[in-house]
Formats: sequence, C-alpha cells, structure tokens
Amino acid sequence: MKLSEIEQLIHPLMQNYIAAREKMIDSEIPIINQIHKYVQAQKGKQLRPMLTLLTACCCGLTVDANPNHPIFKSAAAIETLHTSTLIHDDVIDESELRRGIASVNKLWNNKTAVLIGDFYLAQVMKTINDIDNKQLTQTINDAVIQMSEGELLQMQQCGKYTTEADIYFQIITRKTAILIATCCKTGALLAGADKNICEAALQFGTDLGIAFQIRDDIIDFLPSQQTGKPQGNDIYENKCTLPMILALKDTETYNAIFPILSKEKKDRHNIDFIINIITNNGFIEKAKQILYQKLDNAINDLNKLPDNIYRHALCKTVSFLKDF
Repeated sequence: MKLSEIEQLIHPLMQNYIAAREKMIDSEIPIINQIHKYVQAQKGKQLRPMLTLLTACCCGLTVDANPNHPIFKSAAAIETLHTSTLIHDDVIDESELRRGIASVNKLWNNKTAVLIGDFYLAQVMKTINDIDNKQLTQTINDAVIQMSEGELLQMQQCGKYTTEADIYFQIITRKTAILIATCCKTGALLAGADKNICEAALQFGTDLGIAFQIRDDIIDFLPSQQTGKPQGNDIYENKCTLPMILALKDTETYNAIFPILSKEKKDRHNIDFIINIITNNGFIEKAKQILYQKLDNAINDLNKLPDNIYRHALCKTVSFLKDF
C-alpha cells in the first residue's frame, strides 16, 4: 500500500478535516488570512491528521461519518497546534527557511510570527473547549505542556556534548513524539474505543514519534541531494542528536571531534569532517538499529488495535520510516 493509497482510503474524511481547519482559522483580519494562506500552501504530508483519522477508523469510525463529528475539529486543532509550534520554533531558532522556502518570521517579522502562532494556539484551545470532551481536553493540554517542556529542555542542552541518551529521549518524546501520540489517542478516543485501546494507540504514537525524530536526526548526516535538506544543520545549531551521542561515547571518536564541536563557530569544512568521522565509524548504522527497534515496538503496539484495513494502513506508515 502506497501513501497515495492510504490517502485515498480516507479521502472523504480528509476533506471534512480540511473544511474544519479552514473554518477554525477564518478571521476578519486580512493579515491573518494572508499568512494562513501562505502557510497552507507549503503544507507537508499531513501526517498528523492522517494518523488521527486512520486510528479513528481502525477503532470504528466510518468513512461516511457526519461532517460535524468532533474528530474533524480535533484533527484540525492538532495540526494547527503543530503549525503554531513550527512558527514559534522558527522565531526561536532564527530560521529563515521552512521546508525550503521563506519562513513566516523572515517574510513578515518576529513579532508577527509570534502573534500568528499565538492566534493559532488560541484557536486550538477554543476548538477543543467547544468539543467539550474532558478526556480530549486533558490529552491536548498535556501535549502542550510536554511540548513546551521538551523545547526548554532542548534549549538547556544545546551545545552540551555530554548529553546522555536518556535526556535525549526525554527531549524527543516531549518535543516530537507527544503530538503524534496525541493524534493516535484522539482518534481512538473519539471513535469510542475503550481505555486499553486508547492507551495502546497512545503508545503506538509515542513509539512512532520517537522513530520519526531519530530518522530526522539520521537524515541530517545524509547528502543534501539525497534529502533536500541542508546537511549537518543540527551540528551547525549545536544540537546533540542520537548519532552524535553514540559517537561521543567512543573515546577515539570523542577525541577526534570534540575539539571541533567546542568551537563557537564551525565552518563547512569542520561540519564535513564531523559528518565523515561519524558516518565512517558506523554510528549512523547504530542509530538506524535503534530506529528499527522503535518501529518494531510501534508494530507491536498496533497489534493491540482492531485488525482491519485501517490497521494495515497504519502498519504501512511505520514501514515508510525505514526508507531513506
């Protein structure tokens, strides 16, 4: 099953989600609509709403569900929350590009970017409150808290090349995995699944989200022509990712790269040197093995959900993360 086939499987539901998202963001203020139109033109694969709807269908939602079903507002809220965090992240990181094009803060300014991110977040909370589901509200609130904690913990660890693996996993679980986990739990919850199924869905999303971030860390070491992203950007930004943590545990590698990592500014030659050392000494492969273990865990979590075509589609989304 290809990604396009998965999208077709839930196409009617995705249309309802898009309608809910646009209604949620619509404003009388022209600049808000202008920025939103720009942001939506650059949308990614829509992984989070797809996971929300696939999990809901796996747990009993039908593809001809009422367009007013709260699942659509919830999927829109979660994706909008994700967008809000990306806009704020670009301000924090002083990024000028997002998915290869100018970021909101670059095209407008930091103040505008912060405010549009705040507007998105406020609309998320209003939408969730309107749904009036205590468990859903608690799940979304917990996600926002953990994402903020993850961002702050990452900032605290930035440039610290003594970061332990357990701290790294705390960061990526809060910063990345929690929102993907929230998608899956929300789908199960609003489809009426019992507590055990909801918890299995949450754990599936957590393992999938951790794997998603590890894969992203590995991609940073791959050539730009292969990935479409700047190679070594995490090194440039002093982020201690999994391949780096594994490499620094090896004394010989530590002695080779730590003096360069400690430099306040690194040039292209420095970054290429670090990439070559880490790649040629097998640390990318070690990171991949951890990635594959997390993906295996995600499959085991999925086996606790109802067995149907939607669970098979969720399995396929897991296998996509094995490709580079």
